[in-house]
Amino acid sequence: MSHEKIAETFDGWVGAGKDAGLEEGHSDVVLQIVEKLAIGPGEKVLDLGCGNGWATRLLAKTHAGVQSIGVDASPKMIARAEELHSYTIRARYEHGSFEALDFKDGEFDRLFSMEALYYASDLEKSLAEAFRVLKPGGHASVIVDFYKESPATANWGDAMGLDLHYLGEQDWKAAFEQAGFTGIITERVIDTRAPEEEGALETDECTPDRQAKLDQFKAGSLWIQAEKPA
Repeated sequence: MSHEKIAETFDGWVGAGKDAGLEEGHSDVVLQIVEKLAIGPGEKVLDLGCGNGWATRLLAKTHAGVQSIGVDASPKMIARAEELHSYTIRARYEHGSFEALDFKDGEFDRLFSMEALYYASDLEKSLAEAFRVLKPGGHASVIVDFYKESPATANWGDAMGLDLHYLGEQDWKAAFEQAGFTGIITERVIDTRAPEEEGALETDECTPDRQAKLDQFKAGSLWIQAEKPA
């Protein structure tokens, strides 16, 4: 899948105003995870696939001096992130691809990614780059909703017209191991909202059926945690 096709898809989401729905749909899970990460003062965090930057800004607010940098393949998502930026935090947003990150070796303490890595044109290169830009001892936290143990999501690639990486938990573990990561743990994170709450089960082109949305909700998000050896 080309970077151009990915950028075109997400540029279209900005034009349709769908970028705001990403925060509404994913913020509960992200807040649960960020609280557990215990990000320390002055840490530098890379948000891979930042969209309009909502999680980038959330990460930058976790502790004094935290610097968060978001990267996304969509120019319009980056432009939207700049529009929404708060100058009270240390955050910035850059246009780029997962396969060729424009950062130095060992630049980041942490890598974070919400619902983005399965869009990578080349997953192996993307994970190799993630490994490269982390400091020795640095941590990666990747969250995906599109995975084989959540079968209600199986049609997403066809629905969007994209060639996505549809992997199971063990496949994700193997991919991280191949990239050099250790201490790999997978965990399911369930949205704490009740299904009937507003926004919790909103349907879309990927899951137009309410039962499929409920099944996805029950399966939860897959949280992959990994470490670059010290």
